[in-house]
Amino acid sequence: MIAIITLFYLSLMVIASMVVWKLISLRALKLSLIEGIEKELHGKLYDTIHTWWRTMSEKYVVQIRAVLVALFYAAAHEILRLMLILGQKLKARHSKWFDMVKGKGAIHKKGSVSFFLRDVAEYKKSHGGK
Repeated sequence: MIAIITLFYLSLMVIASMVVWKLISLRALKLSLIEGIEKELHGKLYDTIHTWWRTMSEKYVVQIRAVLVALFYAAAHEILRLMLILGQKLKARHSKWFDMVKGKGAIHKKGSVSFFLRDVAEYKKSHGGK
């Protein structure tokens, strides 16, 4: 099976290289496959593409850019709003921990850290801490 697949890709590469070689040899001789039609179509095709591009850039590209900028700002607004809400929820959930670290609020857990935090809280209360 591998041999068949290898032979297929090898023959495909040979065919593609033959086509490329033929096109290069025709270009070297200044010949074209459709030489007579190519000269006539080249000018018309260039004019058509130029007209089409000018119309697209004047009418649609400006509008598309405005819509994309509006979408970007709307998405940025929503992301920032969600981050704010998430931050507020996180702060609300962990406010007891923040207060314990800052020395505010009641500390009900046992252990050396709790005693230290309780001492800090009492010291702040006695000295009018901020």
